[in-house]
Parts: sequence; C-alpha cells; structure tokens
Amino acid sequence: MGVMARRTSKPQSPPLHREEDIHTNNVIDNNTTNRRNHNISPPPSPPRRESILFSARGKSVLYMSISLAIHLGGYELSRAAVMALFTSDKLGFGKGKEGGLSALPMAVGCVSPFAVLLLWFYAKTLDVGGPSFALRTHTLICAGTQIVSGWILKAFDDYLQLDETKQDTNNLIFRNVKGWSQPLLFMLFVFQNAYVQLLYNQHWAFISSILTAEEGAKAFAPIAGLGSIGSTLAAGSVSVFIGRFGLIGLLHMAGISYIFSAILADCAFEKARRNGFEPSKYNSKSTIRSTEDSKGDYEQVNSSESKDHTAVKEYNKRNIYQQAYALFNRVPVLGALFLEVIVSQCLSSLVNFIYLYKLKATIIDDGDRASWAGNFYAWINGVSGILQFFGLNLLLRYCKAHRIWLFMPVLMLCCTIYTFATSSSSSSASGLFGTSASFFAIKVMEYSLRVAANESLYVSLDYESRYLGKKVISLGAGKFGKSTMALALSFVMIMYGEKEDIIWYLLLVATLFTILWLVTSIRLHSLVERSL
Repeated sequence: MGVMARRTSKPQSPPLHREEDIHTNNVIDNNTTNRRNHNISPPPSPPRRESILFSARGKSVLYMSISLAIHLGGYELSRAAVMALFTSDKLGFGKGKEGGLSALPMAVGCVSPFAVLLLWFYAKTLDVGGPSFALRTHTLICAGTQIVSGWILKAFDDYLQLDETKQDTNNLIFRNVKGWSQPLLFMLFVFQNAYVQLLYNQHWAFISSILTAEEGAKAFAPIAGLGSIGSTLAAGSVSVFIGRFGLIGLLHMAGISYIFSAILADCAFEKARRNGFEPSKYNSKSTIRSTEDSKGDYEQVNSSESKDHTAVKEYNKRNIYQQAYALFNRVPVLGALFLEVIVSQCLSSLVNFIYLYKLKATIIDDGDRASWAGNFYAWINGVSGILQFFGLNLLLRYCKAHRIWLFMPVLMLCCTIYTFATSSSSSSASGLFGTSASFFAIKVMEYSLRVAANESLYVSLDYESRYLGKKVISLGAGKFGKSTMALALSFVMIMYGEKEDIIWYLLLVATLFTILWLVTSIRLHSLVERSL
C-alpha cells in the first residue's frame, strides 16, 4: 500500500524503464521498492543508440563533408584555369602550333618536393594552433593565392590588350609580360597540385576522427559521393563561368569557394568543440585514445598491450627506409603492390602529358580549351562517382577484388592500341578523342577500381602493414612514379624538342609501360592468390 500511495501521490513522468514491466513483474516492483528505501540507485540503462544523422556529431560531419565538396569544386575551377593559362600562347608557355609544353613535365616533377615542404609547414601550424587553426590557415592561404594570382594575371592580360603606342609609354617594366607571367603560372601550377591532396586528407582526417568504425562503414561512401558531385558540378560549369566571368575569373571563383570551404570547416570544428568531441591531433595515437574513450577502457591496460607499446618504440627507432624494407620482406604482397603502383603512376603521368599535348595542338583558344577540359573532367568525376556508389558493389558480387589488378592493365592496353590507331588519322578531333580515351580510362580506374582493390588488400593485413604500408605506397611509390616520369619527359623535351612525330614515340613508350604494368599486376595477383 505504501508503494501504491507513493505512486499515486506523485505526478506521472516519463519512466526510465518500460512501465508495463513494473506492473506485470512483482520481482521488479519489489527490487524497485528496496532500492528506494535504501537509497540505492537503479542500475544504469543500456545506452540508447542515437541516429548519427540528427546528432551533434552528424551535423559536424555534414558541415565538413560539404566543406570537402566545395573545396574539390574550387579545385576543379582552379585546375581548368591554370592548365589553360599554363599552355596559353599569350601568358603561358604555349608556342602556337609548336605546342610549347616542354615546361609541363618539369612543373609536375616539382610537385612532390613542394608537397613535402608543405607537409612540414602544415605540421608546424598544427603544433601552433591545432587542427582547426591549421586547416583554416592553409585553406585561406589557398584562397588568397588564387585571388591574388588572378588579379595579377588579369593586369597582365589587360596590358597585352593595349595599343602598341600605349605599350611604349606606360608600364615599361611589364613590356616582356611572359617574363613575369610564366614564373607565376609555373608556381601556381605546382602550388595548386600540391595543396589539394594535403587539404583533402585533412578534411577526411576530421571525419574519420569523429565517426566510429561502424558509422564510417556506412557514411564514407555517401561522403565520397558528395565530393564527386561537387567536383562534377564545378567541372561541368566551367564553360558557363568562362562565358560570364572570363578564363582568369575562374581563379577568383576558386578563391571564393575556398573561403566558403574554410567557413564550413570552422563550423564543423566549432560544433565539435561545443559538444566535447573535437579531435586534438590527427595521428594514430589520438585515434587509438578516442577508441579507448568510447569503450571506457582507460583503467584497464593489460600486459600484452604494454609489451606491444615497447616493441613499437623500439621499432620506431629505425628510419622509414629500414621499416619499409623489413615490412616488404615480411609481407611480400606489399612489395609487389609497391612496384605495381610505381609502374602505373609512371604510365598515368605519361598518358596525362600525351592528353595535354594533343589537347593543346587541337584546341588553340584558351577559353575553349578550358571549357573542353572542364566538361571532360566532369565526365571523369561523374563516372567515378557512379562506380563508387553502384558499379563496384555489383562488380564485387561476381568478381573477387584482387581480379581488378588484372583487369586494369588489360583495359589500358586496349585503350593504348586504340590511341595508336587514331593518332595517324587526318582528323585532329579523332586523335584527341583517342588520347582522351586512354586518359579517361586510367583516371576513372584510379578514382574507383584501384581504391577498391587496394583497400581489399589492406583490410586483410595487420595494423603495421596497413599503417606503414599505406604511407610508404601512397606517398613513396605514387609520388616517385609520377616524379620519375616527369623528369624523364623533361629530359626528352630538352634533348629532342617537340617534333611532329614525338607523339608516336610517346605512345610507344606508353604501350611498353602498359605491358610492364600487366607483368607487375600478374605477380601481385599470384601473391594474393597464394595468401587466400
């Protein structure tokens, strides 16, 4: 009766547990009475799973995802403008029908050393102000560089449009405009190619730090798809923007896009800061610590983990080359993947140069060339996004992931043969379509198929193989392959120049590298087969 009196005298409030269980189970009712009489708090209820979509973490991830999509869209605008201006006859290195692309391989070769310098600078800003300060600072540096460069190039372009009499009386320092615009465009090309990958990884580092493994498995594909949508829309709109704002106006629009990206990234960090889940550092230790936080295992560290930490400290005393050598000896499949990535990236850099060479020779006008390239990249991003969302899931149902390594070089060999067949055609449009087909194929495979194949390999390996292997292969093999081919092309252009039959020799080298890629892929495939 005392229990019933207490219940009726209090106004009803939403119960912590189901009310019907208390009415239908006397044992639960008695236990509840005993806990109240002895001031014993009820056992904690199991945590209620809140949907990530409507939580503070979900909003923070959404802000950062939109920031990532806008950043990639700004990069597409900048890439279209910089490539067209770099090969321009007025401001860039173009030489009319003679091409003038001899400086392009050297610029590509300078991207990797500059990326290392940027990584050091980013680490310094990360130590000074943390992830939020570093991402904001470097995104605004990108924005300012695009806007200021666009303003300077616009001044150069306006000067070139003056009458000859005005050129003799005004601005004598700018009489040789190319002497000023070419170094600026060279540095701008290196800058934007090095920065995009750095900031792209920082956006993903924030997202990966906020989401759990289960949430990431569901959210990473839509987030990547959102980035593909941003890239596709921006690239597809290049021709429209050029018609309204001009070619150099794309640089200003890219800078404005980066500013909006920085604002949204700050909103994501502010949301995380107010709710107590802001990442402190983007490294493996913070990731491990956050995982331990979610599991509540601060006070329980077993002896095996302590031994592992001691072993890791001893292991880290060796430099990165010794670590990579030991890892490749222990896991031969990673060594095979290292070689496969080097060869494929050499081929990718060569095919990219062939595509740009043919594009410059076919489309002389800078604005038309930028519009064509923008639409072309829109197709690349769109097809890659469709494959990421739908095609790969369907493909992996009927084909094992490691078979992709055999499929990619075979497809590339077919495209190279088709490029050979169309290169001798009298129609310049036909030749451009052939070289574009090879570049289209290799870029789509890099954005979609390669990611699926590599991740399927990494997921089956231990932590050291995943962490160190990814770092060495993505940074070491990828950058080494592109830089090596860029330096080789620079040497060829300096020694032999841009002869009429140079495209035939470049296609022959591309065919040889495609066959070499097939050989390394067969070796990698056989090693994976043995480990299954």
